[in-house]
This record gives sequence, structure tokens and C-alpha cells, in this order.
Amino acid sequence: MISAPTIMTSAIALLTIANPIGSLPIFLNLTKDFDRARQRRIGILVGIAVFAVLTVSLLLGKLILEAFSIDITSFRIAGNLLVASIGWGMLTAKANVLTVSDSQSPVVVPLAIPLIAGPGAISLVITFAENYGTPLDLLAGVLVNLGIALVIAVALFFAPEVARVVKPTGMSIVTRIFGLLLLSIAVQSILGALTTVFPVLTK
Repeated sequence: MISAPTIMTSAIALLTIANPIGSLPIFLNLTKDFDRARQRRIGILVGIAVFAVLTVSLLLGKLILEAFSIDITSFRIAGNLLVASIGWGMLTAKANVLTVSDSQSPVVVPLAIPLIAGPGAISLVITFAENYGTPLDLLAGVLVNLGIALVIAVALFFAPEVARVVKPTGMSIVTRIFGLLLLSIAVQSILGALTTVFPVLTK
């Protein structure tokens, strides 16, 4: 079975990529017109959705991509282009990118996918399944996904309290800062994927 240090390393890497703290400004912006109870409910549902996405990716991700003849590198580029568009919307305060109507739910898109369980996180769990494919290894991967989902749900559950402390002006500043970071991360991921396709770019 996969060793405990390897499991811990994988969990830390996945938590870093998922970045629940960095998702708080986006979550608060998308749910700013909702009452506090609905915000908290959405936070919990995002955690559940992230667990479902990561677990399906762990168990079936490679098969799904192969069924549609999609290369993992192509998936990373496409996913990060979407993330980049959201980051750009945060940076420039474009309402159409960052708001949803009262009848819509941002749980699955864009919160669970692609912001938290994005192409980076999905690629990581697919790679994990390729390297550690025994039933016990996959069970360990599922438990890691569950732990990450719990952290995300707790972080988003208490996001309204964060907004109350930081105030609207502070949230506007934080949103733009994280928009720039999100855009930078997406561009860096795209460049990394391109070097896989075009190794000459690394020279």
C-alpha cells in the first residue's frame, strides 16, 4: 500500500492547488446578494461537489478522457483558459463573470469546477491513480479527497464572517488581488502545459 508520507505529500499538494482560502473572495463575490443561511448552505454543497468531482476523477478520470480522445495536457489548457477568464473578470470587476442571478446556483460552476476542483487538481488525482492503482491506494485517495472537501466546506461556511470583518472596500481590494493571482496561476499552468506539447520552449 502507498506509504503514509506519500499520502500526506499528495494531500498537501492537492490542498495547495485547491486553495480554499484563495477561493473566499470569489465565493463571497458570487454570493454577495444571498442571505447568510444560503451562503453557508452553498459552502457546504461546494464541499460535497468538490469531493464528488475529485473522486470521480480519481476512479474514472483517465477512462473518461480516453473515451473522448482528450489528452490530459489539452484538458489542462482548456480548463486553465476558463480559470484565466474568471481571474480577468475579478481583476477588472466585470459583473457578468462574477455574478449569478437569484435563481442560479454557483455550486458546481464556477465554484467546484473550475475554481477549486480545477484542471490542476483533477490532473493531480488522475496522476495519483495512475501511479498508485491498487484498491487500498484508491481508498487512500478517496479519503484524501474527503479531507480536502471538509476543509473547503468549513472555509466557505465561515466566509460570511470573513466578509463582515473585512468590509466591502476591503473585499474589493482582496478580490482584485486574488483575481491577478488567479490569472497568473492559470497562465503559468497553460505555459507549463505548452512546454509539454512543445519541449523546444524549455530551451
